[in-house]
Amino acid sequence: MLLEKSSHKKNQDSQSWKLPCSTQSICPVCMQVLNAEIFESENKVWMKKNCPEHGEYNELLSTDKDFFLKRRRTHYEMPSGIDNPSTTIQKGCPEDCGHCPQHLSTPCMVNIDLTNRCNMNCPICFANANATGHVLELNMEQLEMMLDKAMNIKPHPPISIQFAGGEPTIHPNFLDALKMAKDKGVLDLQVASNGIRFAKDPDFTEKAAQSGLDVVYLQFDGLTDDIYEQSRGRPMIETKKKAIENLRKSGIMVALVPTIVKGLNDHQVGEILNFAIENTDVITGVSYQPVSLTGRIDESKRHEMRYTMADMARDIQDQTNSLDMHRDWYPYSIINPISRLLEALTEKPKMRFSCNAHCGAATYLLVDKVKNEAIPFTRFIDIESAMQELDKEAEAIENHSSWRKKISKFQVSRKLKKHFYPDKAPDGLDFEKLLSFINTMAEADPDETKKQRGHYYHQIGERFNVLLIAAMHFQDNYNFEIPRVQRCVVHYAAPDGNFYPFCTWNSGPCHRYRIEEQFSVPSKKSDKNFN
Repeated sequence: MLLEKSSHKKNQDSQSWKLPCSTQSICPVCMQVLNAEIFESENKVWMKKNCPEHGEYNELLSTDKDFFLKRRRTHYEMPSGIDNPSTTIQKGCPEDCGHCPQHLSTPCMVNIDLTNRCNMNCPICFANANATGHVLELNMEQLEMMLDKAMNIKPHPPISIQFAGGEPTIHPNFLDALKMAKDKGVLDLQVASNGIRFAKDPDFTEKAAQSGLDVVYLQFDGLTDDIYEQSRGRPMIETKKKAIENLRKSGIMVALVPTIVKGLNDHQVGEILNFAIENTDVITGVSYQPVSLTGRIDESKRHEMRYTMADMARDIQDQTNSLDMHRDWYPYSIINPISRLLEALTEKPKMRFSCNAHCGAATYLLVDKVKNEAIPFTRFIDIESAMQELDKEAEAIENHSSWRKKISKFQVSRKLKKHFYPDKAPDGLDFEKLLSFINTMAEADPDETKKQRGHYYHQIGERFNVLLIAAMHFQDNYNFEIPRVQRCVVHYAAPDGNFYPFCTWNSGPCHRYRIEEQFSVPSKKSDKNFN
C-alpha cells in the first residue's frame, strides 16, 4: 500500500516494525511481481516468495534479526514523492521508472554515467565497454540536459551528483563536465573512480579540484594486493594510496567504497575502517557495499555466498574496537526529524533521507586528532531519544506555527542538550561545538560549501574530524523488494531524460541494458585499450 506524500510514519509509536511482515518482490527468472513474506527464523531474517511457474525462493536478508529489527524500529518514514514526475503509471512498479507518480522519495543523489569505457577490465564487472561490446559516452548537450532535469527535481533537487561509469575520468570532456555541474548549482559533486588517473597525474588532480570536484568515491576493496588480483585482475593498493595522496594535496575529499565479497575481503572490513580513521584529514567516509548476486545460482550456494549488512557490522565489531553492531548502527532515516523540524521552521522543503529501512545502515565516528581515537557519536548522545524529541517539536510547530517558531530554537537546544552526556564525550568536545556542527550540516549553504569543497560536514572545531560509516546493500533479483524501489534515494539519470532508482537500473528490469542499447554504438578494438 502506498503512503500519502505528507504522512509521517513513526515506527517508535507502533508495532509496525515487528516481523513477520508482507512485501512485494519479483521472480528472479521471469520478473513477475510476487507477494512475499519477511520472517525471522533461528535469529535470521528471510524472504519467502513463490512463482507459479518457477517455484519457491527463500532468501537470506540478515544473519542477525536484532540488527535488522532495530533499523525497522528506529525508521522515520517521511515520503515526499516527486512533484514533477516525468512518466505515467502503466505497467506498475518496477517497470514505469522515469520518475513515475508511484515513487515516494526525492533522490538525495543522482548518478550520471559519463562513459562506460574503462581503463581496467575487472573480472567482476559487467557494466563497461570491455564486457558489453558497446560504448555509451555522453556528449555535453546530453549531459547538460540531464543536469538541468536533475536540478529541477521537485520539491528538492539532489544534494549530490555523482559522475560514474565505466571510469568517468577518461571521458574526453571530464573537467568541463565538472565545471558544468558546479555552474548548475550542484552542492556536493562526486566522482566514482578506480583512482588510476588521480594516482598517475597530479596536474590532472589539481585541475579537477579547480573545476569543482568535492569528493572521489574511491573503489577500495582492501589493503593487500591479493584481494585486488582476484577482484580487479591486477595489484592496485599502491595505486590507491598514491591517488589518496594526490587528492589530499589538491584538497579533494575521499570516500572509500569497498565491495565486500564473502571469502574474498570480508576479513579486512576492520582494516579498511582503521585505514580511514588514520587518514581522516582526507577521508570523509567509508561506504561498504556487500556484493549483489547475479546470474542463476541455486539456493544453497546463494546462502553460502550471501554477505549481509549484519555480517559486515559483526565483522567490524570483531576486527576493531570502534563500533558495536547493536548499539551504533541506525537506518539512514534516523536524521529525518531534523529535516522535518527545518521544514516546519522555514516552510521550505528540505532533503529527506527517506529510503526504506531495509536499504542500508549508517553511523558517525568522531576522530580525536590529538589522541588518535575514534569514538561513536552514540557513546555520548542518546540518538533515539534526541530524534524523538525533535520529531515532537516539529509536530508542535506544524500544529501551532504562529507562536511556536519564536521559542523553537531555544527549545531544540535545550532538548538536545538533555541527551548529550559530557562525561562520556571526548576531552575538548562540549555541547556548543556539537550543536554548531549539527547546524552546519542542517543549514549547509551552497555558496560556502563550494568554496570549502566538501569540508562543511567533516570537522568539529580544530581538534575533531567526523567520519561517516555507511553500508548500502543494493538489491539483486533474489532479495528484490518493490517497497525499497519506491523509496529509493539514489537514482540514475539517463540520456532519454528519465531517472531510474539504482536497483531498477542495475537489477530487476535492469533499465541500464535498454538505455545502453538505445544510445550506444558498437565498440572498436581500440576502445578496449585504455590501460
